[in-house]
Amino acid sequence: MRLFGNLPAVANDHAFMLSAIDTAIEAGARKVLVSGSADHGVLAYVIAAFDNAGVRPDITVIDQCGTPLAVCSAYAREHGHTIKTHACDALTYFGGPFDLIVAHNFLNFFSPDARVTLVRNWAALLVENGCMINLSAVKENVPERVLRFPPEKAEELAERMCDARRASAHSGLISEEEMRHLVHDYCARRNSWAIPDIESLTAPFLNNGFVFDTPPRVDQLASRPGRKRVGIIARRA
Repeated sequence: MRLFGNLPAVANDHAFMLSAIDTAIEAGARKVLVSGSADHGVLAYVIAAFDNAGVRPDITVIDQCGTPLAVCSAYAREHGHTIKTHACDALTYFGGPFDLIVAHNFLNFFSPDARVTLVRNWAALLVENGCMINLSAVKENVPERVLRFPPEKAEELAERMCDARRASAHSGLISEEEMRHLVHDYCARRNSWAIPDIESLTAPFLNNGFVFDTPPRVDQLASRPGRKRVGIIARRA
């Protein structure tokens, strides 16, 4: 489904990602952790930023699933980089220390209590004054657990994915019947924890030794009232 390109992507936050990583590189970041990876999207931004700066990074990518880690390793090799990967739980991962951690659409997979644990672990993984770049969706006035694609939206996504499959050079990888089954299975499983307001997003950082040198970037999504995209650049004090 990622290959056919009809799912929300890191590119939706293009300007913020490049600017935030560029700033971290200028501040001396060299050792980077990508925390959570559905595909190679976040890694691509990290590699692009370091390549543009003419600096060689030391990159580690973690995720519970080995598939995106394999995708990331292949992408890195294609672009002249070697990375480290670990299939593990981000709540208990220990490595580093790192100068920079990047996470995109990741905190919403954790309960409120687990989010606190995760942010505390990120703080432990960073060097003093290390940088944390995080982008998350804030959803107001929704249930605590959110089904990303309710039943009425699942068939719409299936149609889009089948259209994308037919137009793709990779259409031979999967039949239309298999694609529809895959999409509906994905939609039934794709639920997340809602972050109800900006304070709920920022509090775990402020309570675990992070400071914000600049206010969070907030983008109100006009097409989806009550939903915001929030970009955080936090520094471990």
